[in-house]
Amino acid sequence: MALIVHIIFFKTKMFWKVTTARTLQSLVKNTSSFIVFGSFAVGGFFFARFVTAYLLHDVHIGLFLFHRFISMMLFVFFLAINLGNMVVSFSTMFRSPEVNFLLTSPVSHLNIFIIKFLDNFFYSSGTLFLAGLSVLLGYGSYFGLPWYFYLFAMFGVLVPFMFLAGCVAVIVLLVLLKLAEKVSFKGLLALLVVFYSIQIVLYFTVTSPVHLVQEVMKYYPNVNVYFGYLDPPLTKVLPNYWAAQILLFFVAGKFTVVAGYWVMLLLTSIAAFIFMIAVGDALYYSGWLTSLTLRFFSSRSGSAKSPVFSFEKRSRFEPQAEVLLKKEFWQFVREPSQWIHFAIMLVLVIVFLSSISTLDLKLESPPLRAAIFLVLLTFNAFLMTSIALRFAFPMMSLEGTAFWTLRSAPVHVRSVYWIKFFILLLPLIVLSLCTAVVSGIPYRMFPMLMRLSISVMVLAMVCLASLNFGLGTYFSNYTEKNPIRIASSQGATLTFLLSLIYLVFIISILFVPLELFFRAVYLSERFHSGTLLAATAALVAVTVAASFAAHVMGVRSLRRDF
Repeated sequence: MALIVHIIFFKTKMFWKVTTARTLQSLVKNTSSFIVFGSFAVGGFFFARFVTAYLLHDVHIGLFLFHRFISMMLFVFFLAINLGNMVVSFSTMFRSPEVNFLLTSPVSHLNIFIIKFLDNFFYSSGTLFLAGLSVLLGYGSYFGLPWYFYLFAMFGVLVPFMFLAGCVAVIVLLVLLKLAEKVSFKGLLALLVVFYSIQIVLYFTVTSPVHLVQEVMKYYPNVNVYFGYLDPPLTKVLPNYWAAQILLFFVAGKFTVVAGYWVMLLLTSIAAFIFMIAVGDALYYSGWLTSLTLRFFSSRSGSAKSPVFSFEKRSRFEPQAEVLLKKEFWQFVREPSQWIHFAIMLVLVIVFLSSISTLDLKLESPPLRAAIFLVLLTFNAFLMTSIALRFAFPMMSLEGTAFWTLRSAPVHVRSVYWIKFFILLLPLIVLSLCTAVVSGIPYRMFPMLMRLSISVMVLAMVCLASLNFGLGTYFSNYTEKNPIRIASSQGATLTFLLSLIYLVFIISILFVPLELFFRAVYLSERFHSGTLLAATAALVAVTVAASFAAHVMGVRSLRRDF
């Protein structure tokens, strides 16, 4: 245990030294981080308070329905943490050069396993803690909750909740690597994707948010009654349900019930951690050996398929563009953590789209219809933001120290930059168009909304791709080979927060025109599109300005020596 504490302290000290280096780039990063983190925390506070007040005071959905929406968001949050930790753990626990070095030292593999797990958890949780704290402050301030609520909710509820998701992810990963000794890893990956897809579809089929709204609203205005009979028995054993119940009964002042759900969450997290240690003790070393075999087969399979887009074959592209395009393709394919993570995120997008395409939004309240339209739109954009952060931000850094070969070659460095960007932008635009069209199906009776959804998603994707790629180039780290750690760095966190601020801007600028539109539809009046056109023009201006600034920073940063 002393060794574990010593190594974690050493890594924290090294991280502090790296992030506080006295260079212009680090000064800009730290100053910008302070401003953006502070702005994000303040903005998250006011946004959470506004949403809480709006849904409870203006729309009158009631405490029960409000906290059921929180439970659904926590379910998605749990799965996102779970899948993210699974991919990150595969990269850092099994494919990291640091692990290869530690396994040759006189340290037990169990200690290495625990160190890497805690390293992953604390390294990647800083932004989530900040976001959770700001949201909880906004939530608690609306209800006037005491100061100890925030400490309890953060460290007694949110931390065990996230810790449980991380433990489950590592347990599943260890079992998969054990099965990979006898079964095809690609088959196991497909089985994993199907398993998580079934979970998401089953959960939202059983809970059915639209059905829940219709059932609760039958009792309007008496919607603050506890409608516990509407909760399916299956959901009552899930940690997101316990966390939502803790918040609901804390607000209601029923602290005995709060204690019961909190004990269940805490004991489950502790049990999961103990079970993970036992599984890690039994399977970690053999899993690491299996990962070496997977690396061997992945490289062999890549060379066997090289005729598909090989360097030996000529194409219709200009020679310099052709070689850069093929380099980007094979640089992506040769690394399993890249396409595995992309496949998992793509499946999550498909599952989400398949679930919302069947929604039947028979809601009378114009503000609520506007809010749901914006929620669907911004959630689509948030999914695209996650993909852009994961793959766009590390894109330039993955060139590594061999980037000097491109800079010394007879290729203009700006050509490398723009080819990389457009390779990234094209699939993101296609995905954003698909999400915009599918999420517009519940509003198919309003063609204007479909056009608005497509336009906003395309604009958002251009801006988000530009932010992540441009700032990823500016904050590039050519010595880090792990793309997931690059996407979890301080510069990546700063970029992610800027992306969230941009999404909040979309919500704030489109809400009033959309509410006016649905009010006109509800009252059978003519809608004057002037406010919507003005909001769209403002969105275009902000998108162009943010994209231009990000690309200027990215292109200029290529001039510096590394």
